[in-house]
Amino acid sequence: MQEHTDLAPKNNSQTAIPAMQPMSFTDILDGMFTLYRNHFRLFLGITVVYLVIAFVIEQMYAFAAFNRGMEDFAVLFYYLLGIFLLSLFVGGTLIYAGAHAFLKKDITAGDALKQTLQRFFSLLGSAMLWTITVFGLFITIIGIPFSIYFGVRWGLYSLPVLFEKTSAARALKRSSELVKGSWGRVFGIMLAIFLITLMIGFILQTSFWVIFNSIIGSTATEEPTFLETIRILFFPTPNDIGLSAYLIRSFVELSIETLLMPIGSIGSALLYFDMRIRKEAYDIEMQVTE
Repeated sequence: MQEHTDLAPKNNSQTAIPAMQPMSFTDILDGMFTLYRNHFRLFLGITVVYLVIAFVIEQMYAFAAFNRGMEDFAVLFYYLLGIFLLSLFVGGTLIYAGAHAFLKKDITAGDALKQTLQRFFSLLGSAMLWTITVFGLFITIIGIPFSIYFGVRWGLYSLPVLFEKTSAARALKRSSELVKGSWGRVFGIMLAIFLITLMIGFILQTSFWVIFNSIIGSTATEEPTFLETIRILFFPTPNDIGLSAYLIRSFVELSIETLLMPIGSIGSALLYFDMRIRKEAYDIEMQVTE
């Protein structure tokens, strides 16, 4: 198994989270925010790529959907494909940068983007295998428990691709090896990270929507019904609030989403190293390397 020898930690960097030792549930959750705060400029430099490109994609989609109709499958397909590829690339870059931050290894946003780009097709292959299997089982209803099980067991697939340079299929097996025997704990941590991110995002987005709509209001000539009011609050069109207000709203919504992206990515990196430390004595290996 090939490792990145340049990931050895440097002692001249500072972080408040426990370094190179098994982490408890609270250590991982606290470590996400500690690393995010201490390396905010690094993660901001990466997420701004997502913000700019995603904003352009969303406005292209909104324009196409408005002119061709939301029922146009091609419009929706290319929008979802573009967002999926962009999210995978930026998410992988954030994980790569988060690992360097944890290992106290200096890295720039540009270097992290470049390294992830070099491994992108392997990362994409793993993501496709994970998505097809997990969602394929999920839509069968009876396969939902298996979908959740394999979704967690293979959930660390991106880390072996980025750090160990494994193949797409091998990355899923590698994740399975790390999670084996600790499925319940890994599931709990993944669920907690998801719920925390979802809760923060819901509070920020809803607060913004209420304040924004109270200021902007609606450009509709008729009094909207209750259902129309709800739709305008969550899914307005340029006709509802005006083009300028629509663009501002879209940009702010994406900005909130962008600011939350590093939380889950850092959490995945910490969980990956925690499992390696517990199962493979990775802390001792890194001490020898250092």
